[in-house]
Amino acid sequence: MTHPVSSRAFQTFRLRAIAGAAALLSFASAHAQSTPPLATSTTQITPAVTLKEVTVTAEQEATTEGSGSYTTHGTTIGKGLRSLRETPQSVTVLTRQRLDDQGIRTLDSALQATTGITVQESSSHERTFFSRGFEIDTIQYDGVPTTRGSGFFISPDLSGYDRVEVLRGPAGLFNGAGQPGGTVNLVRKRPLATRQLNAQVTLGSWNLRRAEGDISLVLNDAGSLRGRLVAAREERNFFYDVANSKRTVLYGVVEADIGPRTTLGAGFNYEKNAGTPFYGGLPRFSDGRDLKLPRSTYLNAAWSRSDIQNTTYFTDLNHRFNDNWKVKLGVSRMKENNYDLSGAAFNTVNPATNLGPTISSFKANLLGEQTALDGTLEGSFLAFGRKHDVIFGTNYQYRDYRSTSQSFTVANAAINPFTFNPYNYANAPTVPAGAQTRTLNKTEQNGMYGSVRFALSDPMKLVLGGRTSYFKSSVQNLVTGVLTTQPYEEKSRFVPYGALSYDLDQNWTVYGSYAEIFRSQANLFTVAGTRLAPATGTTYEAGIKGALNGGKLNTSAALFRTTETNRAQTVVAANCAGNLINPAGACSAAEGQVLSQGLDAELSGEVAPRLQVAAGYTINLTRYVSDRNATGPTANVNQPLLTYAPRHMLRIWSNYQLTDALAGWSIGGGVNLQSKTYKVAGAARLEQPGYAVWSARVGYRINKNLTASLSLNNIFDKTYYRTLGALNGSSWYGEPRNVTATLQATF
Repeated sequence: MTHPVSSRAFQTFRLRAIAGAAALLSFASAHAQSTPPLATSTTQITPAVTLKEVTVTAEQEATTEGSGSYTTHGTTIGKGLRSLRETPQSVTVLTRQRLDDQGIRTLDSALQATTGITVQESSSHERTFFSRGFEIDTIQYDGVPTTRGSGFFISPDLSGYDRVEVLRGPAGLFNGAGQPGGTVNLVRKRPLATRQLNAQVTLGSWNLRRAEGDISLVLNDAGSLRGRLVAAREERNFFYDVANSKRTVLYGVVEADIGPRTTLGAGFNYEKNAGTPFYGGLPRFSDGRDLKLPRSTYLNAAWSRSDIQNTTYFTDLNHRFNDNWKVKLGVSRMKENNYDLSGAAFNTVNPATNLGPTISSFKANLLGEQTALDGTLEGSFLAFGRKHDVIFGTNYQYRDYRSTSQSFTVANAAINPFTFNPYNYANAPTVPAGAQTRTLNKTEQNGMYGSVRFALSDPMKLVLGGRTSYFKSSVQNLVTGVLTTQPYEEKSRFVPYGALSYDLDQNWTVYGSYAEIFRSQANLFTVAGTRLAPATGTTYEAGIKGALNGGKLNTSAALFRTTETNRAQTVVAANCAGNLINPAGACSAAEGQVLSQGLDAELSGEVAPRLQVAAGYTINLTRYVSDRNATGPTANVNQPLLTYAPRHMLRIWSNYQLTDALAGWSIGGGVNLQSKTYKVAGAARLEQPGYAVWSARVGYRINKNLTASLSLNNIFDKTYYRTLGALNGSSWYGEPRNVTATLQATF
């Protein structure tokens, strides 16, 4: 496929970026020569010993692998290396130790354990993530932003990652035109300075079988060339019948020190998830009552199939001019190749007959490509007797995906979900039920960003920054050749950011931050046929952060308030149909206003000797202040936006290392607790009462190389809906009680 990087917009952006980068590099080089390095303490040694020069990058300083900790000394989600205390926004870091202890293997499982995040299921393998009432639509890989967008999304396997960083609140300074709820940064494992081999085998409920290998090698005598290879294979069934998945992961990276201050890395990540899926979830009675079906219920035809593949190639360059200035460049190329054959049951159930849903079938294929690049220059300078920090950068994203879909006729009567047999449908249908659809979706955005962290005094810091963004999108019907959504551009959109922090003492910092919101809605149209204006808004956050016990324990509490205006609202109007600019015939009005406010509180790290804890509490209310589609006695005011996001969430996980005669043992456990959620469907109200799901773990170090662990999840076998859907389907049970056992070897 030819990548359209020759567009006028990108050429203009590239020239500006080159000119800007040249100026920044020139500025950095001048400071590299004129600015003295930071003072360091030295100890005289006699006789003198000459040591090899060791280059330490920000990524290595923030690495959590091997730390044994549930917290980190630094995070890179906001560009550059900053401690959690120095970051004036709410950030959670799930370290490698916590991922291993809690048995977290995929991103969706990680976010289910993260403070303030809601995970919604749409199939056995597709997930949507929400933070503070807004969808998370941007995921960074080593700080390079990528767009989730439409289409299938494999929740990434975490075997190749060192940690998961989650920022709650707007990330528009670095990510451009996105949702204001937050973003995720997946930080890849990197080659180690010494040889290491790690292998583990996991067995568990529902025929879970997983094998994982991880080897890091030093490839030359000087240690300047290093490599790492991670491979994982997982086969599993689900707690519901028929469905299964086979996941294959292969990750490799090579790093070379091409100079005393320069490191070049390149690698790839391949992931495949194939098997028999479950689409559509569970329906309800037509009056809204719960069917109370067994959790093993599967309402798809057994011939349903999916094969989802994702391949990413990446390279990055880190160069340190001196102790004060460094630059990082990252480029990734992601390819998607996804196939799906679905036979799913949808419709409400008649309370009198227990009949209603029928099987519908479609075949879909998605071929997508995404290119992303990010360049960041980070440094410091002296002015007015103080040291100030700066970050300048630029990034670019382009994604296109071609989707082909075909529906098929299924000869079936209304089914009874209580007696449904998935194997009654022996063969997949072959008779088309309508014309094939083929579309080409394109999204392109780029921008330049920068921020300065002024030291107003020793304890007080002021951060001022902003981003200028460019956004373009289009949708084309490949059957007719018609542009369903004409190419549209948002140019020179500036989004400011500011924060003020004050160190109360050596452990505590208070802060306040302000960020503006810009989210394109260019794919929507007004009744008059014009493009819908972007959604805009503001976020205020104020909080306190502490770094205790020598940095081994981090804690924070923050109040936040986000207001989004111009949110798209559906308009029912007959003259929408036939609009030549908008042949799809759907109209919207930029009239919605949303308010999200609440509190995040978090603690992570060593609270007592040998006791690691990660705990987070969130209270959040997200509602419509203005909604033209609201109904009922409070129409147009105070209508809940995300009623399926609980108002209260508590996430706790801990692990304790025993001593003395039991020194080889460790015990852990935790709880996910949340208040009720509900959805309104016409006159019906679908409700999930509040619940708590408890888990526990015991581990034993057999010898210096072998460790065994046993985990029990949902100890009390709580039955609950993790995702509430609609009357005709899309409700999903949480997992019943289950157990996993892992044997790990490290050499």
